[in-house]
Amino acid sequence: ARRRGGGGGGGGSGNGSGRSRLVSLKQVEVRRALRTLAIHKRPLDRDNTDLFGPQESEGYCPGCGIRLQSESDERPGYYQKPGAGKQDPRLISKQLFGIEGGDGGAGASAVEVGGAKKEVFCARCFSLRNYGKVKNPLVEDQLPSFDVASKLCQRIINVKGIRQVLLCVVDVTDFDGSIPTQTLNRIFSDSQIKEKNLSFIIAVNKVDLLPRIASDQRLQTWTKKQIRGLDLPKDVSIKLVSAAVGKGIPELASTLESKVGQYGHLWVFGAQNAGKSSLINALRRYAKGEKGPGRKNKQQLTEASLPGTTIGFVRLENLIAGSRCKAFDTPGILHKYQFTSTFSPLSYQEISMLLPRRKLKPRTFRCMAGYSIAIGGLARVDLVSSPGKTLYLTLWASDEVTHHFGKTENAESKQSQAVGVQLLPPVSQDDMPHLVPSEFLINGNTWKKSSEDIAIAGLGWIAVGVSGECKLRIWAPKSVLLYQREALMPDYAAHFERPGHGQMLPNSK
Repeated sequence: ARRRGGGGGGGGSGNGSGRSRLVSLKQVEVRRALRTLAIHKRPLDRDNTDLFGPQESEGYCPGCGIRLQSESDERPGYYQKPGAGKQDPRLISKQLFGIEGGDGGAGASAVEVGGAKKEVFCARCFSLRNYGKVKNPLVEDQLPSFDVASKLCQRIINVKGIRQVLLCVVDVTDFDGSIPTQTLNRIFSDSQIKEKNLSFIIAVNKVDLLPRIASDQRLQTWTKKQIRGLDLPKDVSIKLVSAAVGKGIPELASTLESKVGQYGHLWVFGAQNAGKSSLINALRRYAKGEKGPGRKNKQQLTEASLPGTTIGFVRLENLIAGSRCKAFDTPGILHKYQFTSTFSPLSYQEISMLLPRRKLKPRTFRCMAGYSIAIGGLARVDLVSSPGKTLYLTLWASDEVTHHFGKTENAESKQSQAVGVQLLPPVSQDDMPHLVPSEFLINGNTWKKSSEDIAIAGLGWIAVGVSGECKLRIWAPKSVLLYQREALMPDYAAHFERPGHGQMLPNSK
């Protein structure tokens, strides 16, 4: 609707000039009306994003990577269309001003306003981002499976002649459950990948959840010992980070920039609930010069305690400042042996209770042989034998997981009776899983600190302080991984727990 300048400017008729002035006045009035309307209509959702439908070339949700569809809200990828008889006011402006564009139907593109495209999120991501829960739990069972290792290997092999960086995100509070051992072995055992110009970085996330006494040097040394048995490149880089508080993000961003260069490829992967999407969003905020966690915006990946939030490959824009590299997020790798995976029988509420949201606080027990510790309704630890009268067991788990400390002879019945009331999670007695025993021999060299841990994937770990050899019997579901390792946190609690039911720790509600 703009007037064109150029030849014949002085020879125009008066009528033509009058028509131009009338059109201009009409434009001004319409624009004012649209601005007024936009003030009231702008908050389509809390992220100020629009849900008007994708272009054919943009038919994937930027929050999780699933293909979008508008036919049925009973299937994955559903997005909300404008209601019948309602038209997006920005499309009205296109019609009034003669601008070519979408018709507002199912194929309408994400509308451009001020030159910037508004992205379209699926209903699942919209609900998770704004309300912290899934819109339709029945749809979760229909979500497509994704073989991350196979597809990632193929993409790495297909890239020719440029740098590639693999960024593996691991949860320090569930290290053995979240490190993708099988995926790493699959990648680095491939002869074609070994010939690539490939760099590998491990980002140990959520270090802010450990006590301050856990120094960076201690965590670096401990992590190197844990990955020693894996067939990884010799020049693997370990970065200690916290997506929640921004710790280590500048150092990680600098390393990524130097390794990926201007035109390389970056692949981000990790187990479900390792904090991969949160770390990506933290890197984006740092690239933009923002400080602190910040507010979720349209360019952020969906974050939630729900496992498997990301479903397909998602192209990441503006991840590294000043670099034109191509970065991709991948779906969280399913570890069926974790309590916090999609394979877990626990509800989303119960999985959320297992994921620590505050600094871990140790619970230390001075324990005699014949005593047990029930960890919610999900696990139990029996002390079978001890070299002395007592030894020290320290429980490291979310403060929303309650416990009971008492004699082994009544432990099973007391645990089953208290589940859903005094022992959480699960929140219902009917949801308590069947527990099977596994025995471990622990050899320690001091009573003053813990020597070894027994990690329970997705739940936490028990640290053992003993001088000599003791035997523990760990009760857990058969599918859950139990792993014996060097103690991550050898420190005891300042005060020891007493027999009976332990209450939720302060500020856990």
